[in-house]
Amino acid sequence: MSEKKSMIERVYQSLKEAILLRKVAPGTQLIEKTISEQLNVSRTPIRHALTRLEHEGLVNVVPNRGAFVVQPTTEEIQQAFVMRRELESMAARLAISSITEQDLENMKDLIQQERDTYLSHDILNYTSVNKAFHMYLANKSGNVFLMEYMERILDQINVYLMLYDVFYDSNMKDSTRFVEHEYIVDALANQDMDRLIHLIDRHMEFSLEYMKLEKTTYQSLESVLEV
Repeated sequence: MSEKKSMIERVYQSLKEAILLRKVAPGTQLIEKTISEQLNVSRTPIRHALTRLEHEGLVNVVPNRGAFVVQPTTEEIQQAFVMRRELESMAARLAISSITEQDLENMKDLIQQERDTYLSHDILNYTSVNKAFHMYLANKSGNVFLMEYMERILDQINVYLMLYDVFYDSNMKDSTRFVEHEYIVDALANQDMDRLIHLIDRHMEFSLEYMKLEKTTYQSLESVLEV
């Protein structure tokens, strides 16, 4: 890896960790001068790193103002979950008749992977596996537009989960979210559409409740990036 790419990666990883570990608050301005001084790098790798974080949905770059940690409103988060509920319900209706025993086993395997990554506090792999579980029915639907929009809304909600979920609560030993997924698989196995739609609705409600939208104690950007 070249020295330039190495510097970009170091800045990127430092900022991403600060955001995902919730060390800096949503809405915090990521001031290039501060980052440059704390990490002893020039402005160029900082801008490359910020662009990368913007593409991942973790940072908003505002022309003539600067870069800020993404700060979705409660209304935006609720709207995203409303859209996700509708898309997941549509996927269930289209996919339920084509679900096989192998599909059910695959979904059970994903639930176990979710539990393992959750309990080991591996947030990146957890969100990836969680996305795979929720994409399963969309992929089985065969509708390419549904798959596209489902993936987009899940990616957006995963950003919200990283910022506001209870993932880092050390008191969490297990979670009803896995039980909810198991109920969904059972409804699919029984071809029970009414129960499946009810479970999807309830799962969306619980997912919103998991999210910690109240004020949390954060650190300054300078203290987070101290070397």
